[in-house]
Amino acid sequence: MKDQMLVLAREDGFIDSIFKYCDKWCERCSFTSKCRHFALSENESATNGPELWEYLEAVFKATMLMLDEMTAKMGIDLPPEPDLLEHTLSKKVCELSFDMHDWLKHNKPGELILKGVDIIHSVETKNSRFKESIEVIYWYNFFISEKIVRALRKVDKNVENEIQNDSNGSAKIALIALDRLIASWSVLMENMMNHEDEILKILVSLADVRKETETTFPLAGKFVRPGFDQ
Repeated sequence: MKDQMLVLAREDGFIDSIFKYCDKWCERCSFTSKCRHFALSENESATNGPELWEYLEAVFKATMLMLDEMTAKMGIDLPPEPDLLEHTLSKKVCELSFDMHDWLKHNKPGELILKGVDIIHSVETKNSRFKESIEVIYWYNFFISEKIVRALRKVDKNVENEIQNDSNGSAKIALIALDRLIASWSVLMENMMNHEDEILKILVSLADVRKETETTFPLAGKFVRPGFDQ
């Protein structure tokens, strides 16, 4: 697998680093034919059983072997990761992700059943975007905290290009995900008016995290994501 990863790294036709700043939703992406990450994942098991875990373990080992070889050749010692648990934005977005998770787990917006009657069915018929909005919320729930923490970890004021760095790239896809979450939770609120106050609180928190992310990474919006923004 390590050899396969190295072969793909040398092949032409792929957009370099496109997978670093995407939302990982391959089923909805039009750039899969240009993505090395997707090409490698085509060998992935379609199940979530033992085959998948064995595959992921193999990918992990192959990746670590490749990184060990590369860093050894370049004479690089990987630095320890900074503790970001006390960062205001990190704490805020992680807490928000778990709040959204708890709300979804408790209310199950896609599975609401009352007295044996699916009360969501009529809502979905009336609003075709309702189901899609639920899917978006589930997809980006923890994605935003992952990307914002990555952006904070990668901050480097000494890089040559103050815009095209990993910190801004991670922050930009986090901002895009936040926009989609805000829109999707708004659709949810329109269709679940009995939960309006709870959802409005979530929307306010999302807007707050978005504003602080923009303030923390003022150049993120100018970052040009390979493929997507070109």
